[in-house]
Amino acid sequence: MKYSYAEMAGMIDHSLLHPTMTDQELEEGCRVAVAYGVASVCIKPYYARRAAELLKGSGVKLGVVIGFPHGNSTTEVKRFETETACRDGAVEIDMVINIGKALSGDWDYVGSDVRAVADEAHEHGAKVKVIFETITWRRRRGT
Repeated sequence: MKYSYAEMAGMIDHSLLHPTMTDQELEEGCRVAVAYGVASVCIKPYYARRAAELLKGSGVKLGVVIGFPHGNSTTEVKRFETETACRDGAVEIDMVINIGKALSGDWDYVGSDVRAVADEAHEHGAKVKVIFETITWRRRRGT
């Protein structure tokens, strides 16, 4: 298959999640996303409101990570974080499942956690992606 530049760019989620990124770097990252016409910017929750301002009218969607990077927040904290992110302009929510609960096989907990975030996001018209942090899993498994 051959894709045009615009089609390829429209498939990219531009992640701005490094823990040491400054506000200036986040702002520049949003401007780069707009310039290249990527599908979305995935941002830290505290920067969502400013990112929404920078992306307004560009066609670049705003995604916010929830429970990042290990999914260890309680379900209610994730739900509230989702509510806040949506209120601040997020239209995509990338939530991290609780890795310890998944490794323990507590899929009822994991399912309830995902359902709470998805229900909150959908109330605001946002889509949800679920993240399994597999790098952490490999370290634990010793591979």
